[in-house]
Amino acid sequence: MTLQFDAKPLFAGHQTFHPRFGWIKKAFDCANRDPLTFNREDATVVLGVGKNMVEAIRFWGNAFKVITSVPNLDSKRSTRTVPTNIGKAIFDREGLDAFAENPATLWLLHWFANSKPSLLPIWRCFINEFQAIEFTTKELEVFCEEQISGTPWKKPVKASISKDIDCIIRMYSSRDARGRQTIDDLIDSPFRQLSLISASPAGQDSYRFVLGEKPFLSDLLIAYCCIDFVSTNDPNSKTVTTTRLASDGGSPGRLLKISESKILEALESTCEKVSSISVASPAGASQLLLNKSPQVVAEEILGKIYKVSSKKTWRKGPVVGFEAREPADKFDLKKKLA
Repeated sequence: MTLQFDAKPLFAGHQTFHPRFGWIKKAFDCANRDPLTFNREDATVVLGVGKNMVEAIRFWGNAFKVITSVPNLDSKRSTRTVPTNIGKAIFDREGLDAFAENPATLWLLHWFANSKPSLLPIWRCFINEFQAIEFTTKELEVFCEEQISGTPWKKPVKASISKDIDCIIRMYSSRDARGRQTIDDLIDSPFRQLSLISASPAGQDSYRFVLGEKPFLSDLLIAYCCIDFVSTNDPNSKTVTTTRLASDGGSPGRLLKISESKILEALESTCEKVSSISVASPAGASQLLLNKSPQVVAEEILGKIYKVSSKKTWRKGPVVGFEAREPADKFDLKKKLA
């Protein structure tokens, strides 16, 4: 059981709101302008949403690792919210996708949300561990409860797990309206474009993972996820087998729902565009080889994904490994806010 090491015990922090169009960019922009935005009494006015949505926007920004919380030395009872390195690289004014327009960004956000350390343990259970192709929400709920019972965490209330599962389905798959859902709830999740989950003809509350080709999931993007996986899980290594990339916990194979053959195909395709990686097959086992540091390789790949100049000023901090998930610009936590 690795869930306790790969995720944090946070449940239903989304206030029942799945991530909406524009929320992640809005979370980044607010933290980038003022680290105390989410603490302000007029936060609802600044963000233009209700109080519960303010908390949901902060939650999702943290979950996707584009912002993070750091100590607020002016008040022990609150924190500051600041951009992360990967958040800056993507959403900064001179970033890769400053206006959140490129569908590739959705895959990057999906990857960072589910890779360790994940703030979405139920998502991690579902995407990383759940093996069924077709399932009901009840079956998924039972599975997640079993996974959590194997950790030393305090057991969450059952309703919180149910809310997380309901949020997963609304986030990744469309379904018939029910209860208090509005039309915005049904159409306003950008992550449905990833086609990871679809409704099953088996009946109500039945769903299935979508196998095969994924929209907007380019070979370059798969290669980037492979490099981030290596950098995060084995930072001193410059080689990894495609078997590990396909089957290890938290691997691209599991989190992107793709096969080892697809990973190998993506890496071989990337080798034709990026000279700093190569693929070898010693003793018949295919391996990814990094000929430069993961950071350098990842920068080159991201530049090609987003078609930006090699001189683009988005290169300001780490974009792979745990460092990519840390506060940008090495915030001085001892410095008092003016």
